[in-house]
Amino acid sequence: MEVLIRNDFNTLKSCILCYPCNLEQTGKNKANQQVNKELASVQYNNLVNHIAEHGVKVHFVPLNGGPSQVFTRDIGFIIDDILFISKMTSAIRESEINTLKEVAETYDLKPHIMENYVEGGDIIVHNDGVFIGQGNRTNEKAVEEIDAVLRKHNRSTKLVKVSYDVSKIHLDCVFNVLDEDTCIITSGVYNPEEVTKYFKKVIKVTDEDAKDLATNIVQISKDTHLCSSENFSRILQSHGYQVTYIDFSEIIKCNGSLGCCVLPMQRA
Repeated sequence: MEVLIRNDFNTLKSCILCYPCNLEQTGKNKANQQVNKELASVQYNNLVNHIAEHGVKVHFVPLNGGPSQVFTRDIGFIIDDILFISKMTSAIRESEINTLKEVAETYDLKPHIMENYVEGGDIIVHNDGVFIGQGNRTNEKAVEEIDAVLRKHNRSTKLVKVSYDVSKIHLDCVFNVLDEDTCIITSGVYNPEEVTKYFKKVIKVTDEDAKDLATNIVQISKDTHLCSSENFSRILQSHGYQVTYIDFSEIIKCNGSLGCCVLPMQRA
């Protein structure tokens, strides 16, 4: 397995997934928000099928009992050809990184294991820059650690800190990148001027679409995306993108959507 992520919109070649067999709600949820596990599995299989149909090589990691293990995006991230293994904030998720350590050992990837708290959903790579969410899951010391690792590997990468509504869990639930010049953003980003100045085109997501985690897309390529908001899918289509709407309503009840379930390993 090769690892290479220079941005989040080049053609996806391989990724890591994990079936939602142990899926449980771990946050504060209303009684009427109980997860239908059978329906969640159907929706997840639909995601897997769409990814595979685009020729993406899928690697499944084994189950270890974690209730949020389906959200593989959080357990690590890649900047250029460097694999970082996250340090999870929630104790109930600490064991999830072990499966990524096993993948790294199997393929001799020599990862950097983070000492400070950071989760992959807070990391968005954009060519020579990286947007890093600053919420409850990723702290300032992690930004400094990432910077030190990149400098050690002679990478001149600009790190852009993004402040956001922590109730949305991760940065990719309030902001994302479609292509070289275009980003999507919600009102959940508190310093939007520090983000949007890097793009020629900014597509704003309504609060209603944000509830469906519209920004938490899977970028198959710069032109092709998977989205869990039916309305926002139509909006992106009106901007010329090929977008497939995927109903992910059951898994969204556990505070994550499509993008949270996909850990990109290589983009070409």
